Amino acid sequence: MDFRNQFMAFTVILLSVQHLALASAGVLTYEQLRYKVANSFMVHSDQVNKIINVRDLLLRKAQAKDCREVYEQGYNETGLYVIRPEPTGKTPPIVVNCEMKYDCGGWTVIHRNSNQSELTWNETWTTYKYGFGNILGDHFLGNEYIYFLTTQKWYKARVVFTDASRGESYAEYDIFRLGNEMTRYKLRLGAYKGGAGDALATNKNMVDNMPFSSRDKDSDGDAVNCASKYGGGWWYDSCSSKTPFAMLTQKENIHWEPFCKNCYQVYVAVKPVTMFCPREGVKARVKY
Repeated sequence: MDFRNQFMAFTVILLSVQHLALASAGVLTYEQLRYKVANSFMVHSDQVNKIINVRDLLLRKAQAKDCREVYEQGYNETGLYVIRPEPTGKTPPIVVNCEMKYDCGGWTVIHRNSNQSELTWNETWTTYKYGFGNILGDHFLGNEYIYFLTTQKWYKARVVFTDASRGESYAEYDIFRLGNEMTRYKLRLGAYKGGAGDALATNKNMVDNMPFSSRDKDSDGDAVNCASKYGGGWWYDSCSSKTPFAMLTQKENIHWEPFCKNCYQVYVAVKPVTMFCPREGVKARVKY
C-alpha cells in the first residue's frame, strides 16, 4: 500500500472514530452522571436521558452559568440542563430545571412544592444545604448551590402560585441573594411586584436579612424553633401564630397569606435582572 492509500485509510478510520464518539456523546449512563454532577441523586435513573444539553457535558464543553446562558446558547425547551455557576474552581456541575416558556424564558428553578408532595420537608441542615427531591418534580435545589448561583451576578426571583379557586399568580422580588454558610445562608430581598401580595418583606412577616433555619439548627428570631414547629426549613422571623404567614417548605400546606393559605402548587425561579426580555410581562402557563 502506497502512502496515498495509507493516508486515505487512516482518514477513514479517524472519521469513523470521531463519528462514533459524537454519536455516543448523546448517551449518558446514570453512573457517568453520578461521577460528573454533584446533585445527581436528584435525578431518577430513568430521567438521565432527559438532560437536554447532555452532549455539552460529555464533550466537556464549558457549561452555562445559569439558565439564562443556556437560553442564550439557543436552547428553548423547558427541562433538565447541566449548569456550572461561578467560581468554576469551587462549584461542580449541577442539574437544574430550566423554565424556557414562562415570561421570556431563562429562569432557573430552585424550589418546587405541591399540595400532594411525597416529600416530608422536615429535613436537616445538611439536607437543605445540598438539596433533595426530584429536579423534575418537588424539590429544593440546596442552599449551597443557590448561594453560588445568586452571587455570581444580580438576580431576581419569582414565586409562582397555582390555587384551585384563584388560578395562577406570582410575587417577584427584584433582588434575591443568599449569603454563604457562614451567614447561615442569610436571605437578601429587593422590591416587590406582582399580584400574589408581598408575604416576605412586610411588618407582619419580615424575612429579609434573616438566616435560614432547619429543625437541627435554629437561626430564627423566636424563642421556639420555628422549623421544628412548622415542619420545614425556611427563613423565619417568628412563629408565634399557629400557622406561618408565608412558608413554602411544608408538607401539604403551602402558605402565602395575601394570596392563599393552602395553595395547590408553588415554584420559585431566578434569573439575572439584566436579562433583556422583549416580551416582558407575557405569561405562559408552566407545564410539568
